[in-house]
Amino acid sequence: MKIARDLAAGALRDWGMAHHTSDVELVVSELVTNALRHARTENGRESIVQLSALRRGAELVCAVRDGSDRLPQQKEAGFMAESGRGLHLVSCFSRTWGAVRTAVGGKFVWALFC
Repeated sequence: MKIARDLAAGALRDWGMAHHTSDVELVVSELVTNALRHARTENGRESIVQLSALRRGAELVCAVRDGSDRLPQQKEAGFMAESGRGLHLVSCFSRTWGAVRTAVGGKFVWALFC
């Protein structure tokens, strides 16, 4: 996850958007973690995980692609649960988030920052 956070932080610096760094690093870390932990291709193999960052004016989208067609679902984690809060954090630290399947299989899970 450190590599993903560092790549995102570097892009934000280059784009003059460093004020988003802490929120984006947290969200990117959660999205990459989810992709690595939960995304498998239909034949059960681990999929390649791809991080993308796109900027348009003051808007920034971070997206993580993996080979699984299964869309993520935000759920309520129990008070004592050790996992299950990732998408809640993504929701709290980004303007909005979503997921879209790709035409060739897999999906992008994205988060928008303004």
